[in-house]
Amino acid sequence: MVARRGWFVAALLLAGTTVPLAVSKDIDPAKQRDEQKKIKARVDEAARRAYSTLNVMRYQRLPADAEQKTLRDVADGLRGLSRDQITEVLGHLEKAVNAPNPLSATLEQKEAYTKHLKVVQQLKVMLGQLDVIKNLDEAAERLELAAEKQIKLVTAAHTNSTLPSRAGARADDREELAIEQADLRTEVLAVFKQVKRLIDEKQLTPEQLARVEKAEALPRGIKLAADMGNTAPALRAGNFIGEGGAVERQRRHAKELKDLAAALRAPPGSRMDALKEAQKQVAKAIDAQTKVNKDTAEQPERVETDRPRRPGTDPKTVRANELANAQTKAEFAARDARKAAEKAAPEVADALKPAETQQWKAEDKLRDRDIAGAQEPQEKALDALKAAKDELDRQIAAAELAKVDPLAATKQAIEQVEQIIKEQKETNAKTDKAAEQPNRTPDAATAQKDVAKKTDDLRNTPLPPNTDAKKALDKAADAQKQAGEKLDNKKPADAKPNQQEALKALQDAKDELEKQAKAIEERRAEIAKLEDLKNKLEELAKKEKDLAKAADKAAADPKKPETGDLAKKQDDLTPPTKDVGMQLKELAPDAAKKVDEAGTKQEGAKNDLAMNMPMTGSEKAMEAADKLAEAAKDVQKKVDEKKGQEAADQAALQPNKVDPQQAAQQLAKAIEQANMAADKANMADKALQEPVEGKTPPDIVQLQKEIAKRADNQKLPDAMKAAEKAAQALEKGDLPKAIENQQKALDELKKAGQPMMGDMGTPMNPMAGEIAKNQQQVLDATKALQQSQQANAAAQAALQQAQANAPMAVQGQLQKAGEQLGKAGEQLQQGQPGQAGMNQQQAAQGLQQALEALNQAAMAQGMMGAQPGMGMMAQAGMGMGMGMMGMQPGMGMGMGMQPGMGMQPGMGMGMQPGMGMGMGMGQPMNMGMSEGDMNGNDKLKNVGSSGNNANGDSNFIKLRNKDRDKVQQTADTQFPAEFRELIKQYNINIKNGKPAAGAPAPGGK
Repeated sequence: MVARRGWFVAALLLAGTTVPLAVSKDIDPAKQRDEQKKIKARVDEAARRAYSTLNVMRYQRLPADAEQKTLRDVADGLRGLSRDQITEVLGHLEKAVNAPNPLSATLEQKEAYTKHLKVVQQLKVMLGQLDVIKNLDEAAERLELAAEKQIKLVTAAHTNSTLPSRAGARADDREELAIEQADLRTEVLAVFKQVKRLIDEKQLTPEQLARVEKAEALPRGIKLAADMGNTAPALRAGNFIGEGGAVERQRRHAKELKDLAAALRAPPGSRMDALKEAQKQVAKAIDAQTKVNKDTAEQPERVETDRPRRPGTDPKTVRANELANAQTKAEFAARDARKAAEKAAPEVADALKPAETQQWKAEDKLRDRDIAGAQEPQEKALDALKAAKDELDRQIAAAELAKVDPLAATKQAIEQVEQIIKEQKETNAKTDKAAEQPNRTPDAATAQKDVAKKTDDLRNTPLPPNTDAKKALDKAADAQKQAGEKLDNKKPADAKPNQQEALKALQDAKDELEKQAKAIEERRAEIAKLEDLKNKLEELAKKEKDLAKAADKAAADPKKPETGDLAKKQDDLTPPTKDVGMQLKELAPDAAKKVDEAGTKQEGAKNDLAMNMPMTGSEKAMEAADKLAEAAKDVQKKVDEKKGQEAADQAALQPNKVDPQQAAQQLAKAIEQANMAADKANMADKALQEPVEGKTPPDIVQLQKEIAKRADNQKLPDAMKAAEKAAQALEKGDLPKAIENQQKALDELKKAGQPMMGDMGTPMNPMAGEIAKNQQQVLDATKALQQSQQANAAAQAALQQAQANAPMAVQGQLQKAGEQLGKAGEQLQQGQPGQAGMNQQQAAQGLQQALEALNQAAMAQGMMGAQPGMGMMAQAGMGMGMGMMGMQPGMGMGMGMQPGMGMQPGMGMGMQPGMGMGMGMGQPMNMGMSEGDMNGNDKLKNVGSSGNNANGDSNFIKLRNKDRDKVQQTADTQFPAEFRELIKQYNINIKNGKPAAGAPAPGGK
């Protein structure tokens, strides 16, 4: 303790010393001298404290160790530093004060500054020595922080590369950057020296040592430090960018630092942990990219562009460089995400590579001051990051559900049946011998009981639903039971027919299980095939859409180019489309039908393009693309259906393995999303209630059609066409397509409503503005519908996960809520937000009732409950050491705050022995309560607490029943809901003179 305290004081003094050294830049040599004297005093004080600590340790005869040696080295170094180098600095500054002319003073100040930098460097090295690393995770954290510092230096070097140069003077910060780079190298080198110390002192476990050796951390660290040593000179020379420049080297350093940090850090405990870590890193990358995209797209305010900057700098250059620096940080965040995903989800890591590529392109554009040109790659990068997160979310959800494998369980059941059949045959043989030799009947009876038990165990084993197999096993078990009874009654001959019946039933069960295993394999093969066909459909739809755009462009070209090449491309798309359609006929008939319709449109488009009719060819190609996209969605639905069957099989394998806490957390998410879906649905419904031309259309489709009709009446063909397409999309339930066309219609209507040139504000078409208002209303309603759909789907997904973990007691409520959410989804698809909102609200209410029951179940198991909006409170730093997990008899809950409250951690409250509680709330409050011991040796002397310390025992047991009830009522308002039931039961036990549940009797062991 003494060593650690002295260690801390010395480090604190050193840290305080390096600050003024770094910031003292006054050009007056007298002031510099006075400041340096203060620094010398600080260094002397740090040395004195360190020596005092060592003297105390020697007086207490503490054994010498590495920490003491380090502290002595630092103390000796500080003394030498004060006596030699700092004294020299002071000498030069004294000469500068007394110099005969400014030139001499400047020369002395430069000498003082050079030696001053060496002092700073040595002090930082000493500070690094005192900042002891105790394990590899701490080393990894230091390297991660060093990487972040290196990234900041990358951006600073880039910034300096844009500063103007002036004849005879430097306008950049090259010297300061070189010093910071050298300091960073010192920090990194200190980390690896301490890692080596951990190895030499054998403080690492075999696994940790293997981690260091596998990563080749020490040789890589030494090489990195050497490389970093060559970067500072490049900065000092102003060699910022270009091949071999400081920026290129610094980027390499940052990447290596991050890689070494990852190599030293303890690996995730499971694939699920790794997926969640990757998810967290991707989320950070999305946040970073979203911010830089927003900043790039925003037009700077005039005051921003005119704000004071360094002389000679161009505001546009400065802004572009600042955005490029932010883009650089986003690039590193994406790289962190990719590295985190490499082992757990390599396909996600591969999907993140295009995001990094687009980020590099965006940064290059920004470095070239092409701010507008950077926006496209930025958006592509963000899309790729979001797609990667979606895939991680999907994999995490799948991993949560895939705790067991239905196919493996079924095959294991088959093996068990085969073994039971074998043993039944052996039992039958024993029965045959018992019929001949009655004295062997008991042996046959015992064998029959054993095989019957195995059959009974198997039929009670959770398996994927299989009615025929279950019936066969039930029949076999019944026959075996009858055979066993007859053998017990010494009638082996009578038992033989029952044994044969059991044997046949077991064979039937085996046959049914084999059929089921084959069906599962076929289902999985179909899922894989459907997913492949879905991908092909999406690719064909994309190519078809590109072809339609090319034809549309040709139609708009006044030169009327030949479209024969487009006809050839269209012809090339027909065979693969037909092939996909043929493969889908049995797997997904609805999708196959749409593919056939797409093929017909393709043929028409090909003929039109061959006859140089690009306009009609474009329309047919686009219709073919839409059909292919619809078919892909149908295939996805079929995939989801089959995956749902897989999930149902998985859930059936663990009917008794429920997790109320996990179910409650998922249910809380479902309630949040259901409420959000209802809010958005009600918002859409409200927007649709606004009358148009004095009448309210029955639904959103009719309202959109009405807008198209009014646009047609006003001779606005482009707006009319877009509005019609929006109505068609709404009829199909394709909300994204509807929104796209609604926006087009709105743009055309606004354009038509603008004033004509020279008409002093008179609009070209006054009615267009009114129609635009109605279109905006419908657009807003459609967007709200889409958001409601998304939230509804999220609620359904969370509900499914809750169902997988919930006990049977709430499954009925959950199923009903699921049906209501499903109905709401259908109503949203049909453009009926009012009805959807009602169903969503009812679902949320039913789920809330189920959640309350789950919270009670979770509490009964010593777990935390959940409420909508809590969002994993226990993981968010509430600091609630509730003592609920794994309670021992006689343990309770407590609020055990910091000493000063009259409570020790573990409180006591006059409880049964060992009923301590602990929340660790942190503020010293004196409530005059009691002393408790969470280890079970609680004092129950009923000594009144003085209210000034934590040593008094509780008066609670002495209270009259009425007063105790008052205390209970107060507790009901002060404690969270999770505590109340347990506290209430405890108080009832006290009132009735009963021990806590499972508590040992007084005096018991």
